[in-house]
Order: sequence, then structure tokens, then C-alpha cells
Amino acid sequence: MGETIRTLIIETDPDTVRQIDILGRQTGTVDIRWRAPSVPEGAALVRKFQPDMAIIGVNGDPGRVIGPLAKEFPNLYILALSAECSGDYVLQAMRAGAHDLISTPVREVDLCIAVEKARKVRLRKDPVERRGKIVSVFSNKGGNGATTIAANLADALAARHGKKVIVVDLVLAHGDVTMFFNVSPAHTILDLAKNADKADPEYLHSLLAKHSSGVYILADPPRIEDADNITAGQVREVLLALRSMFDVVIVDTPHQFDEKTLTALEMSDTVLLVTLLNLPSLKNTQRSIELFCRLGFMDERVKLVLSRYLPDEEIPKESIEGIMNCPVFFAVPNDYPTVLSSVNRGKLLSEIAPDKEVTHAFRRLAELMEGPATVTELPKKKRGFIERVIHPVRSAP
Repeated sequence: MGETIRTLIIETDPDTVRQIDILGRQTGTVDIRWRAPSVPEGAALVRKFQPDMAIIGVNGDPGRVIGPLAKEFPNLYILALSAECSGDYVLQAMRAGAHDLISTPVREVDLCIAVEKARKVRLRKDPVERRGKIVSVFSNKGGNGATTIAANLADALAARHGKKVIVVDLVLAHGDVTMFFNVSPAHTILDLAKNADKADPEYLHSLLAKHSSGVYILADPPRIEDADNITAGQVREVLLALRSMFDVVIVDTPHQFDEKTLTALEMSDTVLLVTLLNLPSLKNTQRSIELFCRLGFMDERVKLVLSRYLPDEEIPKESIEGIMNCPVFFAVPNDYPTVLSSVNRGKLLSEIAPDKEVTHAFRRLAELMEGPATVTELPKKKRGFIERVIHPVRSAP
């Protein structure tokens, strides 16, 4: 079975929505990411997120329901649902712009056949499309170690799994990703946002910085006020462009739930939800989970990650899983002195402490996400600016 189809469903009947969601999960064919009760609301979601397919409940005239969506989005695969399945009605739906129609209540075999047709149509339209994974690292409280996780996970995926990886700094007003990699890019996300629709990958690559580890970096804008010049729509275009160029796109997200953050989270294949084992952090994480549930994407994509974890904490890990109603996906061990040293020196953990437990932890996290590693020897890295200032090489007398 191929990859799941990212799907919007436009349907007023909650039982039908629930049935398709369950069938999609059971068969691994459909990923219902967005829901809308009406065509105008569904059209707004298509403009924002560009799903692979729209499933539309049709009662009455198919032209009235399907027609506006098919006209505005000619490349969108439309699957109609209806209790009426006569030959004449199916023909009306097709003429209105539907690619297929299946009857309600939906049967598993009908859904699988329809989705396979959608997948084949998609492949015919773009047979060489590269579709990387988007991994967002999110915490709605600062200081929890989200950027540390983003940077060192990227390093592990590139060095030990041979992945082409980029880290996107979406903390637009005050991002820190460039400090973690000790790079000073000539271009930032502001430049890419203005040019994300250009088809030339070589040009887009020229706007990115590349670290000696092999990880690419898309930096935050140079000025705080530049953050307001980037829209949620541009964030979507940037991530779509990068996903076509990289195996893994890691997004270091802001701590607030603004439209740009929600766009990145909605587009993500995996969301690493980072928390500490203390009550203020856990309270904020619980509120994040509640919001994810209300937005409809508290599913297998969301992975709970404990940062700076100590096994003898007063709050056991098992208690957290019960309180959050969410299993702990991974726990990063606490080694604050080593991590702080790596940040202050502008070095990744693999560069300054390759044998430390915290460094091995990020390798294990990468394996959890990508399978067994293919170990490759890293080339000797050049000394960066911060390293030369703190530890200058002295000439022999």
C-alpha cells in the first residue's frame, strides 16, 4: 500500500465523518486532516493547506455542491459521497467535476478502490515528485529544549541515516537555530518566502545555509519587525517547496499558537511535543494537547517528548502518560552542563561530546523515527567563529 492521502472531508453528518476516519486509519489509506461542514469553509482549507483529495457529501444537485470547488481547484481530486448512486446521478456528479462517487454508508472496499484511483491520478500528474517528511518540534513554553532537540535530531538523521535534512527556524522574531549551528547565513526565510514559488531547486538551494554536518539551515529574518512581513500562506509555500527538496524538514516552531505555527503543525507528518517534568510545563503541555484535540489533529502524528529527563524525578513518567492520556514517545536525558557548553560554543553535541549519553539519546530518537542507522564517518569540521574566539589556536613560539 502506498502512502496515505492527505484528505479534507466536507460533510455535515458526524457519523459518516467518523466512519471514514476509522476506515482510513484501519486500512492506512486516508489521513483525514481537515474537516468542514460546508463547501465555502472547505474551499478556505484547500487554499490554505492544499490537500491531496476532498471527500464531499452530496445531497441533491451535484453541480451546486461540487461545481464551485472543482472550478476553483482543477487539480484537486474530488470523491463524492451520496446515498443516491444511480447511473444518471453518478454521471451528473462526474460532469460537475467529481472524479469518483461512492455510496453511503461507506464500505471499506469502495473506499480503498477510490483512494487507489486518487493515488494513481496524483502519480500521473507528478510522477517524480519528492515528498519529504515535515517534523515540527513544538513546546508552548520557552526553555524546554525544543531548539536543542531540533538541531541535534537533524544532525543524527543526516550523519547516521544519510538523510538530506533542513532545519527551519520559524521563531521569526527571535530564533536561535543559527547560533546552535554557528552559521551566519546571507539569506533567511524572508528571502525564501518571496521566492518559494520558483521552480528552480538550484536557486532555492542558494538561499539556504549548509552546516559542515550536512544539515541545511533556513534562518530567521535579520530584524524583529521582519517577522510581520511573513504570512501563514508564505509559510505553507516555503514548507511545500522544502518538502519537495529534502528527505526531512525539521521546523523549530514558536511557543505561541498563531496562524503561522498552526499552519506548520497542520502540515506536519510528526509533531514532537516537548515538555519538562515540572508542574508549570506539564500544565502548558496539557493545554496544548486539549487544543490539538479541538483542532482535530491529536492523533498518531503527535509524539510526547520529555526533555532533561531524570528517572528519579518526583513525578514518574508513567503518571504523566495517565494524566496527559498520551504515551511518552521519548525521553531526552538531563545533561544540562554538556548541552549548555554546546550552545555557548556553537557546536552540536556530536562535535563536543560524541560519547555522552545525551548525544546517544538523539541517535536513538533518530532510529525511532527512521529505523536502524547506517553509520557514516563524519568529515573533520572546520572551526567556526565562536570556537575561534573562545578557544583560539596559538602559534608556536
